[in-house]
Amino acid sequence: MSGERETAGRSSTGPPNSTKSPTYFSKIAQLISKLYLRARKIVEVGVGRSPYALLQLRFLLMEAEIVATDIDPEVVKELNQMGIKAFIDDVFKPNEEVYEGADLIYFIRPPSELIPKLAELGRKVGADVLIIPLSEDEYLSDLSGWERLEEDGIIAYLLRGSSPRIRSGL
Repeated sequence: MSGERETAGRSSTGPPNSTKSPTYFSKIAQLISKLYLRARKIVEVGVGRSPYALLQLRFLLMEAEIVATDIDPEVVKELNQMGIKAFIDDVFKPNEEVYEGADLIYFIRPPSELIPKLAELGRKVGADVLIIPLSEDEYLSDLSGWERLEEDGIIAYLLRGSSPRIRSGL
């Protein structure tokens, strides 16, 4: 089997969790690195077994602390074994210490019910929040107040935090 499905990550239960190739995640990492060139800390929420964007960011933003969170302890264990700083966390009951000092919190294809929780978390810790939703989730979510970004085929939504951040911008 070739193509995107072969290179897709796997969910906690084993079946593919994405039909997107690592190229898709590389474009996301490029977008984030352009926006947050001088970031001190970036947190990816719900990484799962597709840490492609996060791994790219480690090389693109070598001065930044890159952190991963997931609700699945096995995923977090695997990420830590790969040398990724990862924590078990649930945005419905977040451990705010994990996110403190973050310039950006991002989630690739969040379920629509998590978007308000991500926005709330960003406000609490003073971080920007970036989501790259599935196209159908754009219409299920209230994204008023979010800035729509589009670059290289990636559509993302950015909610700016309350404190000023160092960004290079698009």
